[in-house]
Amino acid sequence: MIMRKDSPLAGKKHIKKEDLLDLPLICSRQAISPHQTGNEFSDWFGDDFEKLNIVTTFNLVYNAAIMVDAGIGYAITLDNLADTSPDSNLCFRPLEPKLESGLNIIWKKYQVFSPAAELFLNKITERFA
Repeated sequence: MIMRKDSPLAGKKHIKKEDLLDLPLICSRQAISPHQTGNEFSDWFGDDFEKLNIVTTFNLVYNAAIMVDAGIGYAITLDNLADTSPDSNLCFRPLEPKLESGLNIIWKKYQVFSPAAELFLNKITERFA
């Protein structure tokens, strides 16, 4: 979760779902669909999902980070997607219990790739084979 460094939650090592119930949350559009099959975020909250104060949504984490910096709320997102460097006003705190999201990379069978795309696919295949 991304928050301002001056937030009361910034002093915590982990954020629990109870910490989020009264906060203004900024969520990705995918995360706010409680009826979507395989939605890890709504499943993580269970029955408490309906109690969340979701003030707005985002498609790009960059936009969510701007809203967090402006004090609009707290963004629920993956780590390392927004600038939380020492020079930034923002910090990231993981959720507890840990919430992870899978990632799939797909392509057309017999796809002709550019040299850069071919190299990328080869590196990914080597790393995760």
